Amino acid sequence: MKRNLIAMAMTMGMAVAGSLPLAARAQQAPSAASGVQTSTDPARAAAIEKEAGEMKARAGSQPKVFFRGKSDSGLAILSGGNSTGDRVTMHAERGTYSLWVATIAKPSGAYLADVKLRIVNLGDKSVALERTMEGPWLLAALPAGKYEVAATLMADGASKEQTLSNLVTVPKTGQRQVVLRFDSPAKVGPEMDSPFKGNPFSATPAKK
Repeated sequence: MKRNLIAMAMTMGMAVAGSLPLAARAQQAPSAASGVQTSTDPARAAAIEKEAGEMKARAGSQPKVFFRGKSDSGLAILSGGNSTGDRVTMHAERGTYSLWVATIAKPSGAYLADVKLRIVNLGDKSVALERTMEGPWLLAALPAGKYEVAATLMADGASKEQTLSNLVTVPKTGQRQVVLRFDSPAKVGPEMDSPFKGNPFSATPAKK
């Protein structure tokens, strides 16, 4: 009799398990195919959430190396130039901008990034552009007029910031260039080689 009851109980248990919805059975065990593991441990869940937050923060803190768009004041700008490819792109599009700013190390001639740039319209004293440059070059479509271009850099190993300024008249047609040379221990790297030979302001990229 006991054997029959046990057999009946086992049969009923198998029948109940077999009648569970697919979703319910899926919750009973992690999917081996997906490789995703879940945990009901609050400490483990908190650790996973913290790690995900840190990864997101690190991703958001990565510096931008190329920017094409509008400034806060509505100016069309192109900022970057850390890689050879970026500089070739910017050089090819330079004709649509009225001002070209370059930041360079003295005495080596190496390119410098992360320079704080501020351009003031001397006519109405308004700030035309204020931005930290993504790379050593910045192109801006400024209206014709007289401007003060000021740039600030904290060079490696320096105890204080350097600020350089230049007065420039932007014409109705054509382009003006401003080269700002900061005292810096930066050395010329391979990015200064081809495709530009000599002065990139007038040079044409060399064909490979």
